[in-house]
Formats: sequence, structure tokens, C-alpha cells
Amino acid sequence: MTQLTRKDVLDALTEALEPLEFVFAFWEGGAAGFGRADEWSDIDAQAIVDDDRIEDVFRAVDAAVEKLGGTVAKFRLPEPTWHGHSQCFYKLKNASPFLLIDLAIMKENTEADKFDVWATHGKPIIKFDKKGLIKETKIDPEAHAKAIMKRLDVLKNLFEIFHIMPMKETNRGNHIEAMFFYLGQTYRPLVEVLRMKYCPERYSYATRYVYYDLPKDAVKRLEALTFFRPGEMESKVREVREWFAETADSISAEGIMEKLRR
Repeated sequence: MTQLTRKDVLDALTEALEPLEFVFAFWEGGAAGFGRADEWSDIDAQAIVDDDRIEDVFRAVDAAVEKLGGTVAKFRLPEPTWHGHSQCFYKLKNASPFLLIDLAIMKENTEADKFDVWATHGKPIIKFDKKGLIKETKIDPEAHAKAIMKRLDVLKNLFEIFHIMPMKETNRGNHIEAMFFYLGQTYRPLVEVLRMKYCPERYSYATRYVYYDLPKDAVKRLEALTFFRPGEMESKVREVREWFAETADSISAEGIMEKLRR
């Protein structure tokens, strides 16, 4: 059987949802919102619906998915979810295993984040919007810079206390534990301050999108700090510490605001 394409799946979901009077808007985000969707991208689908009709929407989507051939697996996040919306993942039988449906259903009157800051989440690919609900929220440079500087103060303290933890387990010969301490307590804070400097709109994204958001020379240097032998741990921790301090010291509220206003 011919595999389903991205268009096949999105057309089927749109056809199922648009006629329903309680579904007000439907769009695609994720990689597509940045113009980067490729053969390995999943489908980040999002909808705004009547507050009391969430389960009806899921039933409509389930029926549409069955018409496409059904699923290999399906997982709905327990609620309340971390973002405040209802969310379900579908792995389709007749599609590439990478072409998952990641569906977030939002109540019209929710106070939760609607992922509507396009500078952060990408420009939505709108399938329909019956009530003009899909609107861009602009980043407030001053408020965003203030939040980053507050986080930076916390991060500096945490890094100073915990960045050495990988060496404790390296010295004991516990290299697996050492590596996970390194990634969480040493390497990740470095990536966060690099994001603050170069991509403040996504400063909390950790390693997600680093190949697109950070300068190529920084990414190349990060790769060398990602893949190495256990015996190199001490030198890598030392290099991360130096780079972290250099980067953290170069970050200012003024610099962040200037970058956000471009």
C-alpha cells in the first residue's frame, strides 16, 4: 500500500474538523511553521474548539484516523497536561513512522499559552479560522529581557554549585553516572546561556533547534563537547566552565532587547 503523505493526513483532518460548528480553528505548527518540514517531520496540529466539546473533537479525529487506516499506537497525555491543553499522539499504520500526528486541542477561553508567539513557535499554517482566533502575540522585549536576566542569575548559582558533579563519578570510575551528570548539570546550562545570547526568543529550548538557532562555529564546538571518551571528562568540564563564564558575562538586558527588536 502506498504510504500516506503529509498532505493526505492534513487534508483528512481538515475535512473531518472544518464542518463541525464547535471547531473554530485548525492549523499546523512545528517545523512547518519555520518552513523546515521534511520527510522526518511529524505533524504538529493544533485546534481551538468550544470549551465543552474536547471529547467530541477527539472522537472526530479518531474516526478520521481510522479512515486513513488506523494506528500502530496512540497516546493521550494525562490531564492536566504541562501546557494546559488536551494532547494526543497518533502513530499511523499507513504512513512513515516519523509522520506522527501530534494534536493539541485548545479551549477557546483558555488562559493557557496558545503558542501564539510566532517569533518563538513559528508562523502557523492555517487550515481554517472561522472566528479570526489565530493572531500573533509579539514578544515584549523589555519583559522578556527581564525574565532572562532573572533566570541567568539563578543559572549562574546553580552552575557554580553543580557543574563539577561529573568529576565526582568520573573519579569513582562510574562513567555512565558521570555522563548524565555532565549533560544535565554542566552541558545543559552552557547551552542555555548560549541561547540567551544568540536566540533569546527560545532561550528555554535546551538543545532543541540548536542547529538552526546558534552560530555554526558554536554548534561545531558543542559537538566536540557532546561526543568524547570517558578519559576526557575533566578537560571537557573545564572547557564548559570557561565558555559558560565567558558567555554569561557577555549577556545584558540591553543586548537581549536589541536582538529581539530586529
